[in-house]
Amino acid sequence: MSTEPKGLAIISFWITFQATFKEKMKKNKKSKQNSIGDFMRFAMWSWGRSSFPGFLFFLKVGVRLLLAKRRKERKQKSTDGIIPTVIAISPTMRCNYNCKGCYSRDRISNNELSQSELDSLFSEASQLGVLSVVVTGGEPFLRDDTIELMEKHKRLLFIPITNGSKMTPKLAKRISKSGNIIQLVSIEGFKEHTDTRRKKGSYHTAVRAMKLLRDAGACFGFALTNTSENSKFLATDTFIDNMIELGCSLGYFTEYVPCGPHPKEDWVLSDEGRKHFRERVLDLRRRKPIVLVQFPQDEYGEENRCTAAGISSLHINSEGGIEPCPFINISLENIRKGGLKVACESPFLKSIRERDYLLKREKLACSLFEHYSELQKLAKEKRT
Repeated sequence: MSTEPKGLAIISFWITFQATFKEKMKKNKKSKQNSIGDFMRFAMWSWGRSSFPGFLFFLKVGVRLLLAKRRKERKQKSTDGIIPTVIAISPTMRCNYNCKGCYSRDRISNNELSQSELDSLFSEASQLGVLSVVVTGGEPFLRDDTIELMEKHKRLLFIPITNGSKMTPKLAKRISKSGNIIQLVSIEGFKEHTDTRRKKGSYHTAVRAMKLLRDAGACFGFALTNTSENSKFLATDTFIDNMIELGCSLGYFTEYVPCGPHPKEDWVLSDEGRKHFRERVLDLRRRKPIVLVQFPQDEYGEENRCTAAGISSLHINSEGGIEPCPFINISLENIRKGGLKVACESPFLKSIRERDYLLKREKLACSLFEHYSELQKLAKEKRT
């Protein structure tokens, strides 16, 4: 056994890691980096080369995800259904913003899952081998217990999405120290588009939150919805450089889906606009020291197949209802009656997976939303 000091061993590994991945990523820049593995390798190289703490953060995350994957493989053998890789959870549908075109506007905001119920859910998710939890809503930090629950369940990687209004130096520090949280801050581009869609002052609020996270040493990024109104301003060197300067290590683009109580049909991207935006994202991904993820392209892949409805992910609303994805507010089962295992074995989600045509997108970013009326009929059949 080597007597080399632990600290020196880690530093040696870090230097070797950087040299190896630098050559690898030079080669990968010529490719499209379409797989999640590519994203993780690029993230490791990007963050690892910039700071030693950043490297350690992702080394720990990588180890946890590997162990979670092994747990999932073992548990899957005794589960009559599919254990999702990712679950999206809305701990609350309450929000202090009223953004135009938001899918969650006017959702029921009472009878929320209690802290103990969420605690049990995360414990079960960890035991089953779920890799990560996307915490959405609503504004998740309107609940004081959100950060406490994420800190407690260290075996899960949490990706909360916030508008930044509840961010404080203390909260930013807790996120930084957690070791299992990658924070995303919602923004719509620059000031004009952010304040127009959200509310006056929301751009400043988001930027302030990013600065607090940066100063605390947290791993964080931006999340935005690209529409026909703002797309030409987003996938640009100017915007991405600005996000990098603010400290973002990750960027998540979600193409607008016209759902919710007041859909904006004119915000839907044209085929030409969608193609151009994708080309720009791929170009920026090759050139910039930031991980850029794009929905739906990076989820659907070359096969153009949705991975929600329990294939790789599902959504649990604030009342515990099990939904195919956040855009589809149809649920037949509830985790309050059987826990996460009920979601894995949901007959409704299974029936969606068995109908491949429901998983293929055409004109919109979400295939399930395109077949919403058919999902309603399917749910009605399952209820009878």
